[in-house]
Amino acid sequence: MVESKTEKPLNELNENNIKELEEKIENLKSDIEKQKDQFLRLAAEYDNYRKRSERNKLSIYDDATANAIVAILPIADCIEKAIESSSGADAEYKKGLSMLNDQITSSLLSLHIESFGNVGDKFDPEIHNAISHIQDEELDESVITQVFQKGYKLNNKIIRHAMVAVAN
Repeated sequence: MVESKTEKPLNELNENNIKELEEKIENLKSDIEKQKDQFLRLAAEYDNYRKRSERNKLSIYDDATANAIVAILPIADCIEKAIESSSGADAEYKKGLSMLNDQITSSLLSLHIESFGNVGDKFDPEIHNAISHIQDEELDESVITQVFQKGYKLNNKIIRHAMVAVAN
């Protein structure tokens, strides 16, 4: 049998090339691990980006809602002041003011806007602005005695601090 130049003896192929093939296999395994690592990092980065975008979208909505509500709150304040000062008015006038107040209150609640700062509540400097202090031994310490302007919050974000008078 005639041996061609391209054919190598089987034992020579095994000894010389086995090491080469093993190195190639190790290099390929290393490349696969690097590609897998890059893929996992990219997938995690995309997931973080998606979550961050979702949070930003919600915060933009909340900020826009808060800005719109801040413009409307003086109207709610005027309605409340009108109700407070309507002691001598006829029943129909009081009923109309009460209906307006109920309507604006339900509209605010539908937007997840909550009011706070009522007489008798405990004073919290994080959400209340104390604009006066009253000394009264009958009341507990740091209790709201008068509300000058209600506070409002949207999902735990303060839109407007309550302006109150505090005892002791």
